[in-house]
Amino acid sequence: MVETQSPFYETEPVYLESQDWFVNGVAKILADLEPEALYTELKAIEHSMGRRPGERRFGPRILDLDILFYDDRILRGGLVQIPHPRLHERRFVLKPLCNIAPDLVHPVLGQTVQSLLSDLKDGGKRVILYKCDY
Repeated sequence: MVETQSPFYETEPVYLESQDWFVNGVAKILADLEPEALYTELKAIEHSMGRRPGERRFGPRILDLDILFYDDRILRGGLVQIPHPRLHERRFVLKPLCNIAPDLVHPVLGQTVQSLLSDLKDGGKRVILYKCDY
């Protein structure tokens, strides 16, 4: 169940820059699944929407669902890594996350999401409020 969600943002590509911009958002969900089972469900949703394994990493994709945090858990080395290992480097994640949880503390880095966004050194990648009816 979706508890809260951010607005959507048009976001400039980060790693593979010669492609269209993305649309990104963040949602806080309540789930009765352990992280690995939740991850498997998210990948099944991506697949049902047309995403296929083997697509170019960081390239265009129809849908990309990630687990950013799962309570204050830290998981490494398995099917899923929590917190997401690159979320602190990505304005397209931090900006919408700040809309719903600016005071959330990253359990590894010990900084709030707002602090991570404020300290971000990404060359000022653009994240623009997406105008849509939803």
